[in-house]
Amino acid sequence: MPTGRETIVVIGAGIVGVSTAYFTAKKLAAEYPAEKRPRVVLVEQCEPGCSASGKSGGFLARHWSDGTDTEQLAQFSYDLHAKLAQEHNGPERWGYRPLNTFCAEIDRIPVMPAKQHKAVHQRTEAESVVTSIEVIAPRSHSTSSMATVEYSGTSTPTLLLDTDDSQQTSTHGSIAVPEVGSVKEVAPEAVPWLKTDLVNKLRQVGDTTSTAQVDPLKLTRSLLVEAKTFGLESVRGKVIDVADTGYRPPFIELSIDSKHPYRLSEAEQANVLDIVDPINAERIDVKSKKLGTNKPYIVLLDQGRDIPADKIVVACGAWANSCLRWEAFRDVSASQIPIQGLRVHYLLAKPKEQIPAQAVFAEINGTV
Repeated sequence: MPTGRETIVVIGAGIVGVSTAYFTAKKLAAEYPAEKRPRVVLVEQCEPGCSASGKSGGFLARHWSDGTDTEQLAQFSYDLHAKLAQEHNGPERWGYRPLNTFCAEIDRIPVMPAKQHKAVHQRTEAESVVTSIEVIAPRSHSTSSMATVEYSGTSTPTLLLDTDDSQQTSTHGSIAVPEVGSVKEVAPEAVPWLKTDLVNKLRQVGDTTSTAQVDPLKLTRSLLVEAKTFGLESVRGKVIDVADTGYRPPFIELSIDSKHPYRLSEAEQANVLDIVDPINAERIDVKSKKLGTNKPYIVLLDQGRDIPADKIVVACGAWANSCLRWEAFRDVSASQIPIQGLRVHYLLAKPKEQIPAQAVFAEINGTV
């Protein structure tokens, strides 16, 4: 790879890595001619959006972080999603759609043990049998919570969050779901794809001006396609190390003494601005890849390819801490990267009939 221009390497092609690459490449394309433009290289070992970025529900809420540290970020993000959808035909390309959002209060449905259920009920595709899958979700307080996915054979899956009566916020400390008193109760028939006989109360907690949804996998891959129109380079490979070459580019040293004011004229600048070449640290021979490079870092890939880089963005999500074994990051403590993975389950189903643009969260009575 040529190394004459500045090179920015983004590691990880989830939604964070791809969107970082997209906006970086877009900005550089607007500021530099093609021949002088810094290179942006995206590295991914699998497929774009292959992990959590391609498997989430894609739910967007403008005001559910109001009053928290991420309030401005959530509002900016929501508006940016709408802008991107308008610019790049998001409704067609990644399923962007404003939603009416509801909170349903239902009673817990007893689930028979597997052997007993099989003995008394032979399940067929035509039947509508409710199955529940429970996973532990983190709570901002010391208590725990259950998240349940309910699936009926003829409807879409719904994420059901059990909340304590004394808690009026969701299970994540940076999300503030609207208080019950601030929403309106509606008839269960407002959500025709729900089993209305299971719903005790249904409240609307968001409308098409404040909640929306995207297909996260299609969004990630569509942004990648758009980023390539701005000159983004994508490389498939596993990063095995990021080597610190010890090289640092020349910097400008400004000499100031009692005879020179802090603000200098252009004529004076010619006499006091000197280009200083720093002393390079001793290069360590990593398969001879560090020798002769004029880049601070080298990204080493598993297939033997290497990418000299000036700047590196690590966007590895739950795997961010595993990057600390790379040479360039060994002085970074794991406590400085408060990122950890959470194992959850998703149940996805394709409805047999077209359903409205609606999302339902639920409070399940009788759960622990």
